[in-house]
Amino acid sequence: MNNAENPMADVATGGHVLVLDERITGQEQLIAGMLGKQISAGGAVIVLGASIEEPMLATLLNACHLAGREADLLVVNPAKPATSHTYNPVLHSSPASIASQVMNFIANQDDSGETSDGGTARLLEAIIACLQLGNIPYSFLDLGMFVMKPDAIAALGEFIGQAHPGSEALRAFDAALQPFRDAEGNISPSLLKAKYSGLAGSMCMLGTGRLGEIFNSYKPDLVLHDAIASSKVIYLAAPYIGRGAAASNLRRIVIANLADAVGRLAESDPAPKVPALALFTDAGGCNDPCVERLLAAESEGVLRVWISSPSLDDLGRESIDLREVCLSRARSLVFFRPNTEATAQLYLKFLNQDGAPGTGALVERMLALSSTQYVAVTDGSQVQWGDARAPQLETQRSAVVLPRPERFFHEPLTGADQFTQTVPV
Repeated sequence: MNNAENPMADVATGGHVLVLDERITGQEQLIAGMLGKQISAGGAVIVLGASIEEPMLATLLNACHLAGREADLLVVNPAKPATSHTYNPVLHSSPASIASQVMNFIANQDDSGETSDGGTARLLEAIIACLQLGNIPYSFLDLGMFVMKPDAIAALGEFIGQAHPGSEALRAFDAALQPFRDAEGNISPSLLKAKYSGLAGSMCMLGTGRLGEIFNSYKPDLVLHDAIASSKVIYLAAPYIGRGAAASNLRRIVIANLADAVGRLAESDPAPKVPALALFTDAGGCNDPCVERLLAAESEGVLRVWISSPSLDDLGRESIDLREVCLSRARSLVFFRPNTEATAQLYLKFLNQDGAPGTGALVERMLALSSTQYVAVTDGSQVQWGDARAPQLETQRSAVVLPRPERFFHEPLTGADQFTQTVPV
């Protein structure tokens, strides 16, 4: 068994990785070692989960301390706004991406799907496009107010008409408003309410209370494309909101923002010496079509994605499509000790695809692995055996203590609040 430096922890090479561990122990140690090496190499890190896990946060804090990078750490934690950095996931993504993602809040509330038709999404997209064209910052709360307040929509149209007459955004805005005008040509409150009441309620929920303290910002601490470009270390909790399919809507918006950030960097900037590392700590957190964009081979020069899951069955329960995307696009598959011989036989299909002899010995070897030992296959053929036990860090912190970030307080009426009369943080 190879107990030397972890072969999976080479930060300069490699691509997307799927890690499977039914016991979790080895997976946690492998990830901790990988994060430590990524941070010591000066690379960017994005950890995305449903909540902040203290051991993971301690790993990031210790690694940043050892590398002298404490100032690079950004923690977005809606559960503890006082020690959280601010983050506005709808501020810098493309209008089409934002509109399609936030429209899920309507689609999940109406099984008929009638409220999520193209016309409904087009108005939201047109509003966002006008805000971005006018360089007007906005938040979840503003989006909820716009779709329910004809006066705010009209005022935005007038503003863009004066500042950018004849623009494509203004033409799209006028066209998208047509289904929401009454017989006299005025914007109809009843038509807006019939289409957007569910969305308005959801956006207001995300823009007020504890969530609002994090997301309702016109100048957030965390801007993903800037943070990746400047090699920040980010721990971002995107909690499940509500129940059922709607519970992961916030996560979808965050993933879309990350995918847009990577796309922007891939198109405009030279590839970083050390690609950023994105870690999804639970399978449910990456069950979104935008993950397929993140797992594209073209993104590996900017961002490598690690997805952790207890098993292929568990990944399939979240989404069959997600499992297939991970298996087809991950450069490396990492298997820790399987619980059963049947699982070992399943892993064998990926380790020995050509049907070579000795399969029984491979199964026995997998079943004999310790809780921290693993076998990995890269590019469908290169098999490595290793141990995830990481060397002890030079400095350990017994408790996680985060400072209270300085808040940026906005001058009133400096963004979309001039139309919506909201109060940004």
